[in-house]
Amino acid sequence: MKREFLANLLFLLFINLVIKPTYLFGVERVVQNVVTENLYGIYFSILNLTLILNIIADFGIQNFNTRYIAQHPHLLPKYFPAFLLTKGLLSLVYALVLVLVGWATGYLQEYPGILLGMTLCQVLNSLVMYFRSNIAGLGLYWIDSLVSVLDRLVVIAVLGVPLWLGYFDGKNFNLQWFVNVQLLGFATGALVSFAIVWYHAGVLRFHFNWLRMLAIVKAGVPYALSFILMNMYTRVDAPLMERMLVDGREQTNIYASAFRLLEASNVIGYLFAGLLMPMYARLLKAGQDVKPLAHLGIQIIWTGAISLVVCTIVFRQAIMEGLYTSGGAYSGNILGWIIVSFIPVSGVYIFSSLLTAQGSLKALNRVYVWGVLLNIGLNLWLIPMYKAMGAAVANCITQLLIFGAQLYLCQQILQVGLTGRQVLKFVALALAALGIASLSWYYLLPGLHLWAFLLALTACGLTAFVVRLISIRELLTLFSART
Repeated sequence: MKREFLANLLFLLFINLVIKPTYLFGVERVVQNVVTENLYGIYFSILNLTLILNIIADFGIQNFNTRYIAQHPHLLPKYFPAFLLTKGLLSLVYALVLVLVGWATGYLQEYPGILLGMTLCQVLNSLVMYFRSNIAGLGLYWIDSLVSVLDRLVVIAVLGVPLWLGYFDGKNFNLQWFVNVQLLGFATGALVSFAIVWYHAGVLRFHFNWLRMLAIVKAGVPYALSFILMNMYTRVDAPLMERMLVDGREQTNIYASAFRLLEASNVIGYLFAGLLMPMYARLLKAGQDVKPLAHLGIQIIWTGAISLVVCTIVFRQAIMEGLYTSGGAYSGNILGWIIVSFIPVSGVYIFSSLLTAQGSLKALNRVYVWGVLLNIGLNLWLIPMYKAMGAAVANCITQLLIFGAQLYLCQQILQVGLTGRQVLKFVALALAALGIASLSWYYLLPGLHLWAFLLALTACGLTAFVVRLISIRELLTLFSART
């Protein structure tokens, strides 16, 4: 299972580290730079609102289905129609609720096209994620990898290329176009992923079975609660900031520019979670030990996370000035706080997937409830005083405490955690990365910040092998041994 995880992970990383960063920095960043009057801050607030409420459209079906199909793949033809009909009804409810919330907050009256367009985007994205849960549950990981970037490929081709060629600037670019092209991308992904599942499921018979649909909704409740709570403590800061502050639109715009780098980093975390969840489920069902797979996952993801975080902190101001026309010391310091949270967030992907696969949703949701209360309280306290910086600090504190709680749960329930030796290796890597990044910043390439940053990252990756965070011998063994 470790060999299968590593082989598919490398393919996933190759695909996603090419496409998704190109989208985030080659399309989203350019859109933010050409849109005038801080309108991107409005888009970011509405996006976060649609993501928080997106649980209504999903209702935990994706995670429940991933675990269920991974353990019982032969039941896909029987349950797929019922799951799909259930998602259709939930999507209608989601759209209605979001319209009502948009009306109550004023977004529907001020920006109806953006709100309705993003609502449809999230409905289609929810369908794509459900179809992908079936693809992953069937063990078709490489196909799932390709589908995961399809919507971004469409946006890059349709909108990214004209942006790069200079066809748009702040005077002739309409933010609604960006929303519409995303809608096209999600629609393409939904159609392709549905066709793949249909091909593997065979003949499908759609009919309303209210009892079965009710059972699906009931089974998805714990997963739905996890989803909405995670989205709340991760996404509630932007809408709060935009509505609480006099200059809320400007502060949200700055926060969004820094948060984008965390989202780009989270691409790796999503990949790990998507791969590990069905693998954990299969191991647990077979009564096999999940500790080696969990340890391999945390070793790989934290090797990259620690190196990236330390280098980003050292180069934070240069990164923001290089990426955004409004970048500076203030936005750089916000980035510094936000990127620190990537270390606990990446750990959460490893251990929350394990707890979810094991079925410990009740304990996990208790952690998330406290996380939401803590995050909202910190935001209400810090945003009025420190604005976007306060939101960044609140996010970092919340993520650190949630990861600590999940690590404790894994140790108590499954006897899976971090060893003292692992912690010492991670600390050694962090110190080495700090020395390398500082040397690169101050002495090697002080006037070429981008190249200095990339050089520091490369050097940190090589250093990781020196301190043996990941054993080269183990990697070679995984590829040479039989499954």
